[in-house]
Amino acid sequence: MLLGLFANITITYIGNCNMTKQEFLRLAHRFPVAAALKSSDDIQTALDSDAQLLFMLKGDAFQLAPFVGQTHRRGKGIVVHVDLVSGIGKDRAGIQYLHQIGVDAIITSRSQLVSAGHAEGLVTIQRLLLVDDSALETGVRTIARAAPDIIEVLPGIIFPEVASTLQQLLHGPFIAGGFIRNATEVARIQAAGAILSSSSTSALWYRPTS
Repeated sequence: MLLGLFANITITYIGNCNMTKQEFLRLAHRFPVAAALKSSDDIQTALDSDAQLLFMLKGDAFQLAPFVGQTHRRGKGIVVHVDLVSGIGKDRAGIQYLHQIGVDAIITSRSQLVSAGHAEGLVTIQRLLLVDDSALETGVRTIARAAPDIIEVLPGIIFPEVASTLQQLLHGPFIAGGFIRNATEVARIQAAGAILSSSSTSALWYRPTS
């Protein structure tokens, strides 16, 4: 359990000192892959890696605060997928809790949580799941109304094929997430205009060694 892992760590609370969108983009510029964390086994690897942004995709609310402190002490940013992490209210109160413990950004598919994130001063990332042309049309309309700070395109591996269409329809910036497993794919996604790839493949969290 994450809670046990960090039980003896002093927690640093960030309070109302929010990460700005510009600061998020600066971290994304430093390293092109965000560490997508799906289990407690990923935590120390991600903290020690070159990844500057850590995406928490699993876990629960009680485990978050210690992890936030650890992440900030490494100079990294912590992003929480509100829809997937358990124990967080899917409402304004839940977003307020994340703000209070120092989370830098949220990921969600829900427009009302994007609005709540804006109200709390958090960087907001809204997911756009592209399963077919109809999903593209509906998703673009939804995201245009919600106006998140950043859009995450899933599955990210197809981003180079849809990038020109998305860039005509939405302002971006774009993150690509899902099925990204090697450096060649990361480079293709970056060349197509994405600011970041999100991957659970830990080998991609490190700069290649010469």
